[in-house]
Amino acid sequence: MLFGIYEQALVAAQDPANEEWLDPSLECLTRGHSAVVMTAYNPGTDRPTWAQNEAANERMLDVLRETGFEIWRADGFSADGTWREPGWLVWQIPVEHGCAIAADFGQFAVYHYDEAGQRSVVACLSSEG
Repeated sequence: MLFGIYEQALVAAQDPANEEWLDPSLECLTRGHSAVVMTAYNPGTDRPTWAQNEAANERMLDVLRETGFEIWRADGFSADGTWREPGWLVWQIPVEHGCAIAADFGQFAVYHYDEAGQRSVVACLSSEG
């Protein structure tokens, strides 16, 4: 059921140069670069408090900064506006690396955008499983 929700979600990323929110598909196509979008919010079927989600997302950002890849803010959200999760878009990170980081935060999947802007939901296997 969760993967169906993931497929239906919309994603926007914030360009830090001008703070404009953009469609990652179009930005990948324009740049000719791939990207991975992930969050530390609501891992798996858990629903932590807002403060716990925020703290986890900041810890994820610290881990992502260590990779050296360019990072933008990103949000995943429902078309009807009833659900939104902040996260991160990481330019040119190999999807396997992004998945490993996301799995370390209990996430089941990430969004991968290829250089042509095609989005796919990629399942992430936990290193514990």
